[in-house]
Amino acid sequence: MKEKRLKIALFICAAVYILTLLYSFYVNITGNGGRNLKMILVACITPLIVPCIFSIFKWKAVYEIYIISTVFTYFASVWGSTLNGYNLPGFDKILHFTSGWLITTAAVICYMSIKKSNGFPKQNDFTIFLIFINAVNIAIAEFWEFFEYAMLIFFHDDCINHYTQGVHDTITDVMCATLAGALLTGLIIRYYKRGNSNFFVDVYQKFYKRNIED
Repeated sequence: MKEKRLKIALFICAAVYILTLLYSFYVNITGNGGRNLKMILVACITPLIVPCIFSIFKWKAVYEIYIISTVFTYFASVWGSTLNGYNLPGFDKILHFTSGWLITTAAVICYMSIKKSNGFPKQNDFTIFLIFINAVNIAIAEFWEFFEYAMLIFFHDDCINHYTQGVHDTITDVMCATLAGALLTGLIIRYYKRGNSNFFVDVYQKFYKRNIED
């Protein structure tokens, strides 16, 4: 029953995504001079990234991950890039915080996929695990800022807000992602030390049991 409800939730998320994207297309065609049409094309592709990764690695679907990635791309790609959501105060920082949380979760999955284990028989193993997931999160946040800087240098697209904020935008973006990773790390430590479970830990544990342990 739970899997059925998750499928329905994913279907609803996909429907809202498509309807909002159609609305964005209408708005950009009729009142925005088609300025964001390229980003609409990107928004058609971004929600397919996670399912494609699952397909490439032949992983069994974890609908919680599908739903989370769809909701994130909905706000980041549809509202942010095609409906100018990034002009709203704090919108960009919330998304960078959320991305840090998601990337740290992805790093946990990556680590367990490599190790073929979700246990840590030695304290040193657990320490290395914690360093790994936070290092990956910070590295991805930095690489994204490198990408935005490259967009400024090669295509004169100031998505890094260089001319209005200087390094402030870059530093605060990375700080938001780092903070999210640190908070998730705290929940993970709590789970392994005290057994206190939560939704975010349950997601990657479900992935492990479904795609690695089996």
